[in-house]
Amino acid sequence: MFIQSVIDALVQLVIFAVIPFLYWALKFKNQENFFQWIELKKPVFHNKSKSIIFSTLTFAILLLPGMLLLFVIDDKTMIANAQFATKGWQSIGGILIYSIIQTGLSEELLFRGFFLKIFSNLWGLGIGSFVQALLFGLLHGVILFASLNFFLVIAVIVFSTLAGWLMGYVNNTLGNGSILPSWFIHSSMNIISSLLLAFNFL
Repeated sequence: MFIQSVIDALVQLVIFAVIPFLYWALKFKNQENFFQWIELKKPVFHNKSKSIIFSTLTFAILLLPGMLLLFVIDDKTMIANAQFATKGWQSIGGILIYSIIQTGLSEELLFRGFFLKIFSNLWGLGIGSFVQALLFGLLHGVILFASLNFFLVIAVIVFSTLAGWLMGYVNNTLGNGSILPSWFIHSSMNIISSLLLAFNFL
């Protein structure tokens, strides 16, 4: 399971990073390195207390409805981290790779690193952040469209869009654009939900 998790994570990371990398190579290669451009850099917090409080609130706001949503989905085999269901301690390594690299890093690079930058340059931060968040929500809804009823799909889209918007806000308003705060929040949420599935709490 661990080896497969590593392979899956690397494949998804490459897929999600290839378009941002090609765009950077064509337009910005001579201006700054890829990691700085994609916002994979150390965050600068101008108000650390506010940043910690808002990040903690964001995590709590997203965690509770996220857990509720997972709880009401009857067929857990359809959700992305279902591979860890009932596996217990043997799934810990796979859960960390899945949560931190496969979903956390790859999705933050694409949505909060690439799309947010592109759309904000086109339409301003407010609209740009909403569009990247909506795309993030639609991606999660499309994945589950064939396996959930219409209302649950809409709930997934709304929840994921809210998550994408809040994480974008944390990055740009509190973290000086860095995707590290949202990467931490995103990864933590996926770790918790995967552990709950692994130990049969959901």
